[in-house]
Amino acid sequence: MAQANSHTISPQDQLAMAGLLREERTKQSADVASAKEESVERPAAGQQPKSLRQTVVAARRAMDVKQRAKDKIEEKVGVPARMGTNYALRWAWLTLIPSFGLSLLYINLHVFLKMVFGEKLFCKLGNEWIPKQVQAVGGEAGRAGGKTIGIVEVMGLLVLDLAAFLFIIAAIAILVLIIDLITGIFGWFI
Repeated sequence: MAQANSHTISPQDQLAMAGLLREERTKQSADVASAKEESVERPAAGQQPKSLRQTVVAARRAMDVKQRAKDKIEEKVGVPARMGTNYALRWAWLTLIPSFGLSLLYINLHVFLKMVFGEKLFCKLGNEWIPKQVQAVGGEAGRAGGKTIGIVEVMGLLVLDLAAFLFIIAAIAILVLIIDLITGIFGWFI
């Protein structure tokens, strides 16, 4: 039941059409490649991006704007907060003796919160003594001074924490001895 179709194309015409199709596809791929090499033009205000690449570039620009806004907010809020915690840490070290060691609680809290929230709000030990202007002008030398002071502060904090721990243990031991002396509950002093 094979009938001859009036729309049948001869093999030579098929080859010619295939060649034209190949040329057209080659031309289209060359146009796409040249378009990728050229910079992406910004769409006019209120106009939607035309291609996927333009959409991606527009999204990146929007993210960049968001990041700059986030950095600016962090600068407006984070820097004063960090300056406040630096001042509080410096005050805690200076009032360690007059407060009978109670400011040691804030120093340990500051170290813990630096681990939790990072250095955006809480500085490393030693950096509270170096003014921001010196760190900015001094560069690495300014940071090196803070690092040296920080090592001394860490060692001092460990010694003070150990002394506080031993003081607490001694106070509990004396309390237990007094209770045993009065009541004889443990039977140490019969």
